[in-house]
Amino acid sequence: MGWMSWKGISQIAEEVVAATLAELPPPVRERLGDVPVLIEKSPSPDDVASGIEPDTLGYFDADDSGLVRIRLWLENIADYSDGDPDIFRDEVRLTLLHEIGHVLGWDEDDVEDRGLG
Repeated sequence: MGWMSWKGISQIAEEVVAATLAELPPPVRERLGDVPVLIEKSPSPDDVASGIEPDTLGYFDADDSGLVRIRLWLENIADYSDGDPDIFRDEVRLTLLHEIGHVLGWDEDDVEDRGLG
């Protein structure tokens, strides 16, 4: 299966996430603080039951305790990339930046206006 295996896509995603976070301007990194970026296969049945579409690429949320997190669903991103590892890398980066925008308080229009839609 090569790069499309879970091990392959998760390794690539971890590298892209680390590189993307490192490239952020210091003020943005400060605002993110220690927001975790969770790498998951796909939305769980509970996620879907809560209204998240099964093919969603990423999600920003806060739980009842106020814990903020970014979730990236790699199987969905891999499906979206049509088997092209370069598209996969680009989409992991774009999805992460999109969700970081939400952490910063941007709504969908703000994210779109910044080319992160």
